[in-house]
Amino acid sequence: MARLLIANCFTDELAGDSVRLPQAHLQTAAASSHLLLWFARDGDTVVLPVEPEPELLAYVTKMTRTDAATLRLLVPPPGQSGTALLTGERLGDAEFREELRKTLDGEPVETILSLTPDAAVASLARFLGAEDAVPGYGFVSQGGGTLVNSKAAFRAVAAGAGVPLPEGAVCTNRQDAEDAIMELLDAGHPVMLKRDYACGGLGNEILTPVSGVEPVGAGRILEVRDRAAVREYLEDRWLWLTNQEHYPAVIERYFPDSRAIFVEYLIDDHGAVFSQQGEMLSAPVANAQVIPSPQLEAGPLAVLATAGGRLCESLRSLGYRGFFCADAIVTPDGDVRFTEYNGRITGSTHIYTVIGGHVVGPDYAKDRILVEYCGWPVPSFSAAVERLDESGLAYDAQTRTGVVIAKAYSHADGTIRYCVVAEDLAAAGRIHDRVESLFV
Repeated sequence: MARLLIANCFTDELAGDSVRLPQAHLQTAAASSHLLLWFARDGDTVVLPVEPEPELLAYVTKMTRTDAATLRLLVPPPGQSGTALLTGERLGDAEFREELRKTLDGEPVETILSLTPDAAVASLARFLGAEDAVPGYGFVSQGGGTLVNSKAAFRAVAAGAGVPLPEGAVCTNRQDAEDAIMELLDAGHPVMLKRDYACGGLGNEILTPVSGVEPVGAGRILEVRDRAAVREYLEDRWLWLTNQEHYPAVIERYFPDSRAIFVEYLIDDHGAVFSQQGEMLSAPVANAQVIPSPQLEAGPLAVLATAGGRLCESLRSLGYRGFFCADAIVTPDGDVRFTEYNGRITGSTHIYTVIGGHVVGPDYAKDRILVEYCGWPVPSFSAAVERLDESGLAYDAQTRTGVVIAKAYSHADGTIRYCVVAEDLAAAGRIHDRVESLFV
């Protein structure tokens, strides 16, 4: 029985108007898609938007003890947006589908694992006669993946499930958005505005009635004093906020100095199993994550687990199956508010399931912490591997500490992401400082 892995980092909705996306964003998406290689096992067929660098493939398979020679890698012909994204257009290409059928050579497909649940994946499964291989096939085939990755749909599902949310609204027109923003500003609260389907804080902006607010989790912050300023902002940014009015804008209260926590689950036919929790660090958008979150008090953790479980049950009853992440904030006074969800393999999933659970060991969280850092400038992937080995910083299976390169080299900005395995956060910080000095 075959396993088919599909590295569709973004659906068409998550990518937005992919034809107009900056080249740097497309290059970043291509690099991110290759994280699926961490999940590959001997004999798997892996569909990628672009061929991985040989050094990346060799590195990842060595870490996971997978025989790279047994993997069957396929890349569909380019689509309208080029080669960076596995769009529905590319997965539906007749030439690619026939090549995939020949590659499988009549072997039944038992499992289809995709980065993102998408109707295009369900269509490909139908072509192969492998509908049962897609978790929650019925839900996914009718576009359900858009519901479990929408910030607007999240607020409706969370409110219906009694999950604590920041005050706010989902708005489809500028007047409603203006009123929702003013209600929060008049109460003295900063306001976070979110583009539906944007990722990593890159679609977020903050409006504040007072100075001195740090824009954590948003690309920029603006001071606005009155309704006229809000109206002027919306006139300028409404089409951006709504992706040319294709999707609603999400407006919510912003809580300064809060911790950004995520809880991940695996949802199947029997329920939801808690997988791991962690913390996102931003400067101002996400630039590191810590798994598990250090010193997270029992009270907030219990709320996160319980309310996150209610979100899972709501989506499970709709038919969603697979990896699920719920994001939340813990305010300085310990209050928990959920902010969005992601029904897909996230940028955290391979960190704790594979690097943590497989490379370090299933009990890694008892005495180790995983800290992924973004944006290490390096000449190339192979140069980073070589320098880590020479410096003695590369992960050591005997000590169960060191550095694991977590993602492909990004040609957009010449950086990679790496995961530090350490005894505690202070030890991870010391390793981080040494790593960042290697190419100075």
